Amino acid sequence: MIRMILMRHAKSSWEDDVADFDRPLNRRGLRDAPRIAAELSDRGWSPDVVVHSAAMRTTQTWEMMASHFPEVRQVVSTKSLYHGSPSDIRQVAEALPTDCGTCLIIGHNPGWELAVHQLSSQNVRMTTANAALFENVANHWESSFGEPSAWQLIDILRPKELAS
Repeated sequence: MIRMILMRHAKSSWEDDVADFDRPLNRRGLRDAPRIAAELSDRGWSPDVVVHSAAMRTTQTWEMMASHFPEVRQVVSTKSLYHGSPSDIRQVAEALPTDCGTCLIIGHNPGWELAVHQLSSQNVRMTTANAALFENVANHWESSFGEPSAWQLIDILRPKELAS
């Protein structure tokens, strides 16, 4: 079995006049990212590999989460996930190492919401710092997307629903 966590970046700031790619997290984002990480860790959803968009807000989201996952073997930052589509997510997942049991992929809407819908056949709103937890009985990442219905949506973690 393999597991995939699709997470939207934490809340970003709109206060500074910077390019979209360079927007940092705001106070709420800095608070929510580690809260989601703690919940994932408590549930035993610790990633072996993390792949995130190279945008500042996704990079910072991972940085705020990293201390909860000391066993992560590989972290990849890629521009391909900035404005990424379900196809981009699939390409990233299919290239994961064969010994990766759980991956965390952090990116942006609208691609993340669309990917969650395609994998689960459910309309799920992916607001900031939401994490969709998926399982698949496949043993290999490269064959895991052959049948999208093979992915089972286990849960959606939302910062506002976590205990304070």
